[in-house]
Amino acid sequence: MRKALQDKLRWLDPFTYVDEFVMPHVNPSGDKAIETIVYLFFAFLFAYVLYNFVLAFLLGSPTPLVIVYSGSMEPVLYRGDVVILTKASGLDVDEVQVDFAVGGRNLFEFADISYERTPSGSLLAKTLKIQGAQYPFDKSGPIVVYYSSLRRQDIIHRAVLKLKATDGDYLVTFGDNNPTIDQDCRPNTQCVNLHAVPAGSLKGKYLFHLPLIGYIKLLIFDDLPRLLFG
Repeated sequence: MRKALQDKLRWLDPFTYVDEFVMPHVNPSGDKAIETIVYLFFAFLFAYVLYNFVLAFLLGSPTPLVIVYSGSMEPVLYRGDVVILTKASGLDVDEVQVDFAVGGRNLFEFADISYERTPSGSLLAKTLKIQGAQYPFDKSGPIVVYYSSLRRQDIIHRAVLKLKATDGDYLVTFGDNNPTIDQDCRPNTQCVNLHAVPAGSLKGKYLFHLPLIGYIKLLIFDDLPRLLFG
């Protein structure tokens, strides 16, 4: 009975199908080099399918896994952490109703940022002033991922305010370890994104993370080339 169960369970291993149905046709002589090439090919194929179809379907996100590239979300997330995402729906964040369109507009066309000085002497953004009213940033809002066309990369930051505008919902985002919001694009600031982020364009929201397991990839493909080529 145990043997019969083991025989059935082996079909859960995708490489069983490679051994049974692929190898007899492409490698009938049992050549070790060909065997290695075939296994490597199917390993990449299975990983691609798992990431782009299985995980994307189960988690409801087109980008189910992302690597943290900077320290802007410390101490919650560190560089090299791998974040698992789920569908970016039902975001629990403070909302502001505005009676105008927001899409494609610079934040400073309709809002002002208020700052306070920290004990170290630096400035920290605290509220957004819109039409005379002050709205504090919700630093307990959900962590979301969006693509910044300015930085040309995915950004993993916290949604701190939702703007419910006449043309849809938009998010103001903020890195926990940054001094100001992503949309602060004044001179001499590290502008992350020119405009508030359309809620419908989010790639996902934080579900959980795996500490530092993506750090090797950053060392090989990010840090090493920078050291070698500047």
